[in-house]
Amino acid sequence: FLIGGPPLINFLMDQARVRAWIAGFGAWGPLVLIGMIVAQTVLSISPVSLLAVAGAYVFGFWGGVLYAFIGMGLGSSLNMLLGRRFGRPLVDKLIDPKAIATFDRFTVQRGPIFFLVIFVMPWVPDDLACYAIGLSHLPLKIMAPLAWFGRMPSVIVQAWLTANANVLPPAVIIGVVGGGIVLALLFYRFHRQLEAFV
Repeated sequence: FLIGGPPLINFLMDQARVRAWIAGFGAWGPLVLIGMIVAQTVLSISPVSLLAVAGAYVFGFWGGVLYAFIGMGLGSSLNMLLGRRFGRPLVDKLIDPKAIATFDRFTVQRGPIFFLVIFVMPWVPDDLACYAIGLSHLPLKIMAPLAWFGRMPSVIVQAWLTANANVLPPAVIIGVVGGGIVLALLFYRFHRQLEAFV
């Protein structure tokens, strides 16, 4: 957004133009979208998967959820594998070391349940959590499926909002987005108690 400025924002707000751009790839459109979601996940551009939202914008609810599930699952697994294979030198180049250091502390003290809660909560930097998992000794055969399925509730809500943005009253959209922000803040404040409860 900083690079593209208003023209990029205007483009993304025009559903017909976005759909036409992806449709221009023909049968490759879904694969292009999945690849872009994987890249966004690996680069940890945003705690909100903007491209997953765009998928619902273009392909409708079910298509958006499916492509987001594949792209974010592959991206999450790739983050873990990159962290495990190349370790701190690569992760520090991709991610702000201060951000990943926060998860380092949690990883030493926490197990799979803590990260499952992170994956389920909306607007929490779960891409960074995947790198932290890769740097830890947590088993990837358990953590990767947790990431695949744990991230889906928030993606489903985002896709539903996006696919129905033209018909939903603004109050509903504001309420759902506001509720997600409140949940993220509550998680930040009470994550220990929530983990113990789970």
